[in-house]
Amino acid sequence: MESVALTKRYYSISEVAQMFEMNISKLRFWEEQFPSLNPKRDRSGDRKYTQEDINHLTEIVDLVENQGYTIEGAKRALEAKKRKKQEHQAIIDRLTEIKKFMQEIREGLDDKTDETLQSA
Repeated sequence: MESVALTKRYYSISEVAQMFEMNISKLRFWEEQFPSLNPKRDRSGDRKYTQEDINHLTEIVDLVENQGYTIEGAKRALEAKKRKKQEHQAIIDRLTEIKKFMQEIREGLDDKTDETLQSA
């Protein structure tokens, strides 16, 4: 894919196919093979790709065409990446909870220190 500054909110299938220098039927094929690539459709049924869809398609094309993955291998690689991201998010969420708890303890200790200093 050539480096193009994406400035629109939605892109048509022909615009996306042109970005990736592929024909529209190949793009439809990728949609069939990768259910996670699911662009929105307007009232007339035309596909409308978002920046997120284009980023995902970039990952797919890179895996299959540049890195030599099979379609099944690319699906597994994308799923593994998704699982890893979810695991990292769970760790981040837990650390955020711990941080909040520690801040509450600190505030409680600060309040006790203030009370002790005022009564002395």
